[in-house]
Amino acid sequence: MNAPATSLVLRAEQAERRLSVLLSHPTGNQNVRNALRALAEREMLAEFWTTLAWNPESRWNGLLPSGLRSQLEKRAYPEAPKERVKCVPSREIVRLAARGSFLHDHLCSGERPFSVIGMYRHFDAQVARRVRTTKLDAVYAYEGGALMTFREARKAGVATFYELPSSHWYWENKLLAEEADRNPQFAGLIPKLKDSPRHMEWKDEELRLADFVIVPSHHVRDTLVGVVPEDRIRVVSYGAPPVRQRNAGASDTKRPLKVLFVGALMQRKGIGYLLDAVDTLGSEVELTLVGGRVAANARVDAACERWRWLESVSHAEVLNLMLEADVLVLPSLAEGCALVVLEAAACGLPVIVTPNTGALEFVRDGCEGYVVPICSSDAIAERLHSLHEDREMLATMSHNAQATAAGRSWESYREKLAETVRAELWH
Repeated sequence: MNAPATSLVLRAEQAERRLSVLLSHPTGNQNVRNALRALAEREMLAEFWTTLAWNPESRWNGLLPSGLRSQLEKRAYPEAPKERVKCVPSREIVRLAARGSFLHDHLCSGERPFSVIGMYRHFDAQVARRVRTTKLDAVYAYEGGALMTFREARKAGVATFYELPSSHWYWENKLLAEEADRNPQFAGLIPKLKDSPRHMEWKDEELRLADFVIVPSHHVRDTLVGVVPEDRIRVVSYGAPPVRQRNAGASDTKRPLKVLFVGALMQRKGIGYLLDAVDTLGSEVELTLVGGRVAANARVDAACERWRWLESVSHAEVLNLMLEADVLVLPSLAEGCALVVLEAAACGLPVIVTPNTGALEFVRDGCEGYVVPICSSDAIAERLHSLHEDREMLATMSHNAQATAAGRSWESYREKLAETVRAELWH
């Protein structure tokens, strides 16, 4: 048989054979859910492993307090067939139950068994046991929860895909350590600096064991230069939700500019620089903060008292807040690809971001919003003042943001991710 004929036969055999990929993540955010859906829709999903998978149709659902019910409903996974969803719930249940109680520091801090790190490791070990006894083509796991899974996969000759949704940890820690020295009043709001050498080494080995590293932005890829060979890295950008109808914004410059921040109130996300910028603008702006406090801090605590602060709201409520706001500000020092920026764009909300948000693939300076340097409250204030004074520009940016979001759908993400996995396994 000649070479072209052989190639055709091989492609036909590949098309008939279903790939078998085990996907694992302890909590399942929007990018994980779309990765899950990408594999399930194309019949490539062997199993999805997580900590909690709630059934909103359960008879218990209506009997639960509304707050608890809301938390559990975030852990429903309609993206995959129920029989393929597997759970490791014990440590996550304890971790969630201990929130806000006196037990939290005793059980859930640092690397204790019920901490986030402890939960991830226990979860990883259970997934690894499954890999040992299941026939698979690949495992797809995430930062901090992949080491033991990858060790077993390597023993079995199973391909390993590692998604790194954030900047490389050493690059990030160097930047954040410099920030702590520069701004000691906010140093207590950088929890990543408390990560132990053991935890960093754990992730180092995960990265070494990965056959392919999936990253959501060129920014993350750039932080891996010299760490991971370029031919092992694949950039698959995250997607935006469907574009939503937005009411025409008020053109009256006498009305304060409605500024929105969504994210944990920590210095990695540039919260101190935003507060400094807002303080200089006085009555030109009004601020809404959405996100939990990570530690006591006089400046942040005062801002939460002064401005509208919502500690925790549903994803649907966040999108509604975006429809009400005039601009989203996310002056992060280190991100991978901030989903909140894509969500804002879908809501027609212009953004002010830094290059380190991983959003430059879909935010052009002066088009969908503004790109400002990291660590510059002056630049943030200048751009907010410009938008306050020029509501026509604000409206143009809103239109541009929605147009960009329409071309960056989660559907296109799912298609590219599935094709990336398929292409590497059939290579």
